[in-house]
Amino acid sequence: MDNVANPEFLGDRTMTNISRRLRTASATALVATTLIGSAACNDYLKVTNPSAVDVSKLSDSTDANLLVNGAIGEFQGMIANTALYGGVFTDESNSAHSNVSYNLLDQRNVTSNLDLVSLTYSPIQRARFDGDTVANRLMGYDGAAAATDVRIARTLTFAAYSTLILGETFCSAPIQGGAALTPAQLFAAAQPKFDSALVIARAASAANLNKAAADSITNLALVGAARTALDLGDNAKAISYASQVSPGFVFRVYFSEGIPPSPVLPVNPYWNGMGSPQASTAANGTSVSGGFSYASAALWVVVDSSFQNLNDPRVPTTPTQVKAMSANYFGYVANQPKSFGGYTAPDATHPGGQAMTPGASIRIASYLEAQYIIAEANAGNATTLAFVNAQRAANNQPVSTASSSTEVMADLRDQRRREFYLDGHRLGDLRRYIALYSVDQFPTGIVRNSGGTAYGTAVCFPIPISEINANPNAAG
Repeated sequence: MDNVANPEFLGDRTMTNISRRLRTASATALVATTLIGSAACNDYLKVTNPSAVDVSKLSDSTDANLLVNGAIGEFQGMIANTALYGGVFTDESNSAHSNVSYNLLDQRNVTSNLDLVSLTYSPIQRARFDGDTVANRLMGYDGAAAATDVRIARTLTFAAYSTLILGETFCSAPIQGGAALTPAQLFAAAQPKFDSALVIARAASAANLNKAAADSITNLALVGAARTALDLGDNAKAISYASQVSPGFVFRVYFSEGIPPSPVLPVNPYWNGMGSPQASTAANGTSVSGGFSYASAALWVVVDSSFQNLNDPRVPTTPTQVKAMSANYFGYVANQPKSFGGYTAPDATHPGGQAMTPGASIRIASYLEAQYIIAEANAGNATTLAFVNAQRAANNQPVSTASSSTEVMADLRDQRRREFYLDGHRLGDLRRYIALYSVDQFPTGIVRNSGGTAYGTAVCFPIPISEINANPNAAG
């Protein structure tokens, strides 16, 4: 079931826009600093911003929805942020920016001092903190009714996903000012949150309390729990969770179509970075090259060579290279991938697919992902091969020639990278392949348009220096 049909769901545009208007106020009231993991957050209800919501109002259960909307907004923004930076860090996108930080990220030369590391870290920690804090506060408001409150299930699920993504993105990370935890420890911390959310969401559904929303959150938590179990190498548990996901389920993060840099109506960040030729003059009409007018002020993200010329409708690109922001840098621009809302398959009208749009939604969990999890957990058996061939057939590809379990798994990984292109899965996937299978698919060699710079060896983001300075426990 797609979450777009019900305003209780994250994906509803009305709820999204409300949450974005409230996000800054509620998050400021909840968080005293931007470093959620620091010890300074003990007094997290202290408000120093005179424009923020009065703390006393957040102690009133009638304002509970304000907190929920704030948590929704933080989660949504975090997903978009990590998808973009994770894509540049891996092999999905290349930086075509003149900014040194973006280029270092693209080159896998990341350090604790890199500003983009902090800009990735803080939104994840805020989303995790808000999810946990709001869920706990609602439990205090609700009493016995907490057992069937979908809002609690939702915020617990967001907290669990944020913890999961923290483990998939960072080499290690602290929680609430504690010592740095390994990815496996972060995954282990996420799992019981998913389980608690499942209990509440299922109870709400059984009681017919906001059933549609409860069922959507149930499926979202099941996919997250399955993904977490897969990251932990627990294939049996991954299959158990994933097998319960309802056919047709999709959960998306939606964006408004406002023009940046509006803080209220942000757009899909890939549109902002990959301003597609067909986007015309939606923003400022900046002419980049070849007569094209781009939606963004300057094109700075292009398709990595590993995703070019695949002849796959899931990974559409512009037919020709265009000049980007960095001097003398030409590259292909991603059109709207299949994992984004508003996707249009390449045809005579759109030979390269639909151009990236500012309001294109990002799919973050689905029945399809659950099936990919099951296929991977089956470790290259006949069932996995059948699934691979089904995905090939659905996307105009020939039957797989894999003749061993190793080859089947390699084919599955190839299908998966196409299926979830630009939706925030790639960094977690690449790290899991290294950790569980000793398969390293990070880019190597000389970075394109770098003047001979070689890729670094980083496979994860380090704890940012701001966290290390604020939290002595984080440094180990």
